[in-house]
Amino acid sequence: MLRRTGSLVACLTLLLVASSGRAAEPAAAKADQPDAERIKGVWVLDESDRPMDLFADKSHTVQITFEEQNFEFKVLKDGGAILQIGGTYYVDDQPIPKLLDITLSGDGGSTPLYAIYDFKGDKLRVRIRDNNGPRPIDFEPASDCQTFTYRRPDESQ
Repeated sequence: MLRRTGSLVACLTLLLVASSGRAAEPAAAKADQPDAERIKGVWVLDESDRPMDLFADKSHTVQITFEEQNFEFKVLKDGGAILQIGGTYYVDDQPIPKLLDITLSGDGGSTPLYAIYDFKGDKLRVRIRDNNGPRPIDFEPASDCQTFTYRRPDESQ
């Protein structure tokens, strides 16, 4: 009986080690991908360096989604979108800081938005200039720029 229990514990330990290794691979692999691939998917606003009324309501979730070349910004409340803006995007990870160009599309036409971005661990930081001004030059504090930090949504949600 002791031998059988020891074998069972060894098998479970191997299974846990093997499955934990596999679970870590996608996160590590994602970080090794080019930014054009790494940015794809859904991101949820984690914080902003300046308060905004739209984001102040804790019942709102701010979400951005990057697909092949399409971009979507949503403010969600109670599972429904109360604001939704689509468009296209382009990333250039060669210069420093890295460049993010977004073209917002709507009934009134399209509006370009020139931002910078970077990845800090598993988070995405995006910095824009107020009033659709020129592209920010860095992430240093400035009164006319705002930085948004996004994270991947919780798997449990």
